[in-house]
Amino acid sequence: MKASLIMLVSLLVASAAVVFGSFLLPDSYEVRRSIVVNGKPEQVFPYLNNPTKWEEWNAWNKAYDPTLIRLYGGPLSGKGAYQEWNGDRVGMVKVHFTESTPPNELYYKQFIKGEEFETIGIFSLEPLEEGTRVVWHQKTRVADDILNKYKGFFKKLKTEAETEQSLLSLKLLLDPNAKADSKAQIANGKGRS
Repeated sequence: MKASLIMLVSLLVASAAVVFGSFLLPDSYEVRRSIVVNGKPEQVFPYLNNPTKWEEWNAWNKAYDPTLIRLYGGPLSGKGAYQEWNGDRVGMVKVHFTESTPPNELYYKQFIKGEEFETIGIFSLEPLEEGTRVVWHQKTRVADDILNKYKGFFKKLKTEAETEQSLLSLKLLLDPNAKADSKAQIANGKGRS
């Protein structure tokens, strides 16, 4: 009887911690990463601005999800272009380019079917002596409920890893001699542009 009471109290305390913990989680999250790639902004930007080129560097590819199918629509590149992914691991995702200022900035919205997430993304390119700094900034709003706040927390961790992998793939695409194993090339982006 005493063990049952202890177990019940423990379960109630754990449930309360989960519920009250959700109030500490934000209803949005941001991921900002940057990398310096070999090439001028004019050489890098087409890989971002044309949705058919994303397959060459984006972490969501056939190696990640062999069932992945991509669809494209709108203009070939720039504002109005869009792409959709559908696969067993990635689900159904739509990325719609909302603004494009070649070769400096690209804005997009991303939706994942069945999830209460909407992501606003921005690619900014800055010319440097040694190449181009590519900054990828993503802001995602999640529904203001317990389940989605926790899903958003874990989604942020996954998005950080996918963003880093994608930027490193972009760097290797533009400079095959770059070291693939150096994560130190990716900057967190806090306070950097």
